[in-house]
Amino acid sequence: MKNIFLLNLLLLALLFGCKNDPAENNQGDDATQTEAAALDPASIKFICQTSTAETGDYADAPHHEVFLQIGSSKVKVADILNCEILNKDAFEQNQIPANAIAAVGGWWAGAGDYLYIVEEGGKYVVKKGATAEEMTNNDFGYKTIMTFDKTGNEVF
Repeated sequence: MKNIFLLNLLLLALLFGCKNDPAENNQGDDATQTEAAALDPASIKFICQTSTAETGDYADAPHHEVFLQIGSSKVKVADILNCEILNKDAFEQNQIPANAIAAVGGWWAGAGDYLYIVEEGGKYVVKKGATAEEMTNNDFGYKTIMTFDKTGNEVF
């Protein structure tokens, strides 16, 4: 019995001891595969969908769910009152950087919500801001709400 145990132990040691280390040039192959899997920024867009969900005190207010299509994935990023796809010529007036990939937003009853996605530090970053008629500082106060890596996976 003792001999069988020792024999099995020896076989296990040989099995794990003979394992080949990966070749150093495989790391370059992994980097190439990662680059190949990187998303084309042109495939990134926002989608506005009208929702019938109750909006609390604002029963007559519009309600939209905002989704981000990033590669083959679609993820919900926000709920806003009014949602329209913004053209590049509307970016500056809504404090959206010129290098933003896509943007949405809308104005309703004296207030507006806006979202955009931009490439920052090798990642795709979704930012959300808001403004209202009564605001005196004219700052949309954009804050990061989601971050994605170059392959479209959300980074937490």
